[in-house]
Formats: sequence, C-alpha cells, structure tokens
Amino acid sequence: MEKTKSEKLLALFKGDKIPPAEDFKELVLSLDNHQLLAKVFLLEGTPYVFKDSPMKYTVFREQVGDQFAIGSQDVCIVGSAKLGFSPSPTKFGQPFAETSDVDVVVVSFDLFDQGSRHLFAHLNSFHPQVYEIRPFVESRIKGTPKGTPPSVDLRDWKTVKEAVRNYTFQNLNPALLPGDHPFKQDIFDKISSTSGIFCALEPQVFVSKIRARIFRNWKAAEDYYSNSLRELKRALKDAVLVENDDEEDEAEEPAKK
Repeated sequence: MEKTKSEKLLALFKGDKIPPAEDFKELVLSLDNHQLLAKVFLLEGTPYVFKDSPMKYTVFREQVGDQFAIGSQDVCIVGSAKLGFSPSPTKFGQPFAETSDVDVVVVSFDLFDQGSRHLFAHLNSFHPQVYEIRPFVESRIKGTPKGTPPSVDLRDWKTVKEAVRNYTFQNLNPALLPGDHPFKQDIFDKISSTSGIFCALEPQVFVSKIRARIFRNWKAAEDYYSNSLRELKRALKDAVLVENDDEEDEAEEPAKK
C-alpha cells in the first residue's frame, strides 16, 4: 500500500539517513516547526561529507573543540556539507562539490563576546563620524550647516547592517572583519588546520574553504537556522507560484497559425 504524505514525512524524521533534496523540500513546505527541522537535519546527526566515516566526524569535532578551547559537543557542520545539497534560498538543491565551502557552527559565549567587541571597534572606524553628521541632523545646533552633508559608503553600510543583525540574533560572522585582523586570522587559521581530515576520508573530500560562524549559545544557533529554513520556505513557495503562473500563461497562449 502506498504511504500517505504524513506517513512519508514521519518516516523521514525517524530515519537515520539524510533525505534527498526533493524530500527535504517537501518537509520544509509542509511543516511549520522549522525549529525542529533545523535541530534534526541541520544541527544534529552525521554530515553528508562524513557519511562513510562517522567516527572521523567525531575526530573533526574534537579537533575544532581543541583549537577553540570548547567541548566537541559545541561544534557541528551545517549547510551543503551537512545535507549533500545547499539549503540556501538562493541556490537550493545545488549538490555539494569541490568548490563548496564547509560551514561550521562554533558555540562559545567567550568567542562571541570577544569577536563582537573587535567587530564593533572596526565598525566605529567607519566614516562619517558622529561629530561630522551631528550639524545636519540636530535642530538644537544653531545656524545653517556649512558644506555638503557627509555620505555613507554603501559597502560600509551593508557591513554595519549585517553586523547589527547578527549581533541581535547572537551570532558573529568573522568574515565581516578586515582580512588582516588578528582575531579573524586566528579563527581562520584554527578552523583551516582541520582540513587534513577531509583528505583522509575515503573517498577523499576536497573542500574549497572551511568557514566558521560563532554563536553565543545553542538556542541562538537553532533560531538562526530555523529562520533560514523559514526564508527557504518563502522562496520555494514563490517559485511554485511562478511555475504555476507560467503554466497558466502557456495554456492561455493561442495556437500559432
């Protein structure tokens, strides 16, 4: 007897295998509890890249934990390296490949606090400074401001907005720091030092880059990735609507004579 849709979805949760992209898509579209989806399929279990060598995933987590002086339980792999395909709304379903990055979650209050201080010190150096803006926005300052109001570099503004958004949701992206910043370089060196374990896998896994995102606690990680799945659901629904509109347009198009 053919399984019902509900039975199929339940089986995916009970199974110990990573669902293929189409089944995962169905889960995202069908369920509203994205917190549960994020925990079960993104933050827990053995990643796709270690599916044939699960014990080496334990070694990887221990290596990362040792590098950052945290427990191995506070490390996991997410993204396409976890699922075997990208869960990103902009490139959903794209298979993990040699050009793919390995995204690593690092949970540490101390690293989050330290890195955030470094990042906001960097943002504070952006121009224009407050004293340059004040004459143009504060009515209590008498007289007409001289000169042209200062402008903001949109690339700097984008960095500021991303940093503030991440801090609001209690995570830190070290990539927002300048390339030569000691904190960023330290994170990069430590996470990159674990790349050898991927070459030791059979078959070997060649990775483009290993990236780390630092979270204040596990709740912050769950919230971040459940929100990314909500964004994916919206993108998938929009794609379905566009497909249906295209089909209707084709049906209504008159036959050529």
